[in-house]
Amino acid sequence: MSSELKLTSIGISYLNQARKWTYFLSILGFIFTALIAIFALFFGSVLASIGQLGGGDMEQAMGVMGSGFITVLYLIIALLYFFLSLYLYRFSVRTKAAIHGQDSAQLEDGLKSIKNYWKLTGIIVLVTLAFYVLALLIALIGGVAVFAGM
Repeated sequence: MSSELKLTSIGISYLNQARKWTYFLSILGFIFTALIAIFALFFGSVLASIGQLGGGDMEQAMGVMGSGFITVLYLIIALLYFFLSLYLYRFSVRTKAAIHGQDSAQLEDGLKSIKNYWKLTGIIVLVTLAFYVLALLIALIGGVAVFAGM
């Protein structure tokens, strides 16, 4: 079994088209990452200010804790989005170099980046599904508890 794989000009054309789209999406991803991070910082401040307007100590504490949670949550989302964008960007740049320089090592690095992109995407989907299942279980248990209390 040969470990050598050759790409036809059509395959190279498909890779070139894909790398152009991933480059575009990665640049948009970096921009949205910055916007999400800025939103996280400012929204946390706004939420803390609203909590302080409530007047009571409990409302202030909840506003500050809520703002910290929202800030951290959105910064984590921004970090994940940054890495997704970075993997797309690396795929695009390395694939372009591989196509123009006929460099198999660059193509392997580009394919490794796209593998990492899909791996991280899969992990995010699995974690999200786990949260959905957990939320459903909590809702079911809450519903049974309310129904049993009637």
